[in-house]
Amino acid sequence: MHKNHFVIRNYRPSDFDNYVRLHVETEELDRSGRQVSKKRLTEELGHPSFHPQNDIFMAEQSGRIIGYVSVFLEPGIGRALLDGLIHPQHRKKGVATELFGCAIRYARDAGSKVAQICIPETNQAAKKLASRLGLRFIRNFVEMQLDLDEIQLPDVKSGEYIIRHLQRGEDDKLTDIQNRSFADAWGFNPNTQDEIAYRINVSSCSAEDIIMAYREDKPVGYCWTRLFFEENPAAEKVKGEIHMLGVDPDFRKKGIGRNVLLAGLFHLKNKNVKIVELTTDGEDQTARRLYELVGFREGMKTEWYEKRLS
Repeated sequence: MHKNHFVIRNYRPSDFDNYVRLHVETEELDRSGRQVSKKRLTEELGHPSFHPQNDIFMAEQSGRIIGYVSVFLEPGIGRALLDGLIHPQHRKKGVATELFGCAIRYARDAGSKVAQICIPETNQAAKKLASRLGLRFIRNFVEMQLDLDEIQLPDVKSGEYIIRHLQRGEDDKLTDIQNRSFADAWGFNPNTQDEIAYRINVSSCSAEDIIMAYREDKPVGYCWTRLFFEENPAAEKVKGEIHMLGVDPDFRKKGIGRNVLLAGLFHLKNKNVKIVELTTDGEDQTARRLYELVGFREGMKTEWYEKRLS
């Protein structure tokens, strides 16, 4: 037993209900806007490259889960992505320090060269903790939002390109265009076909929600949209997201990105989406200009912190 009467251990399948309760109670107190659902948490734990019983550390006190840290290992680029949550009633008691310390040691032992974490710019407590743990600020990302009711979407001009929905059985084509589009992007870890197939079939997505641009039979760009529904069916609210937008490096500056983005927005509007959100690299001026020209407006920033482990 720890001096502060909590223990750190790995996640067990029997922890799931307590894990969900931690998220729900934390959001009720923090009101951060984070979407919490049992289905979504189940899907996050089921990612084919994530192994909860090894990759999650739990803080337990008197049989209740009061915090956790997850470690998503990306051996292909030598990175470990950290994420976590501490119940508001158990903050400033050393829980986060102990959890993240375990996570960083685990990442180092797994061969990761760096550990990184993304923190909202307004979360001063998390930023101070990151500094104490030896992580330094390296980059910011920008969250942007568009109200589809306030703009008139221009027509999509496909020209010599065919723009259509992804079809079942085209997981390999989406994997290929995504990895080619983001090969030179900061922090991008190439995806496997199994990972792409899994992400296409979670509750917030389907093949229909991914717009592809083809030149003959070659995919040259895509817009991956997602839809998030309110937990309360009576609310009938759905939020849209531009999850990924990419263009083959050999086909850039030809208007493909704009056209697949517009096609994605038309798709979301047809699904009764009003608000569309996305996150983009703060240093990617080309992407930011494109989104601003369509009508997106900048909102909150998130900050990335890194600790070198080698």
